Amino acid sequence: MKTVLYTVKDGDSLASVAEKFHTSCAEIIERNRLSGEPFEGMKLIVEEREAFGYTVRPFETVESIAAKFGKSVEDLKKLNGASAVFVGQRILVPSD
Repeated sequence: MKTVLYTVKDGDSLASVAEKFHTSCAEIIERNRLSGEPFEGMKLIVEEREAFGYTVRPFETVESIAAKFGKSVEDLKKLNGASAVFVGQRILVPSD
């Protein structure tokens, strides 16, 4: 993980910035004490993570996905800002 100072560009949203840096919206909000969407020119402190995308399949849970890739359930939940997943959802799995 590395810390990045990111300047919000026109068209950026909290979700797009989180996706770009493989982190969660919740983590960006907490770290920057945001109360709404970031605006163009705003500087955000973001923890960039090494991760890869994965699409949830039928009958999978956060716990089964964590076990499948040998990752911690808590790391998976924190990275995705969710404690549950649904079929077809695209999530991030830590690669470090």
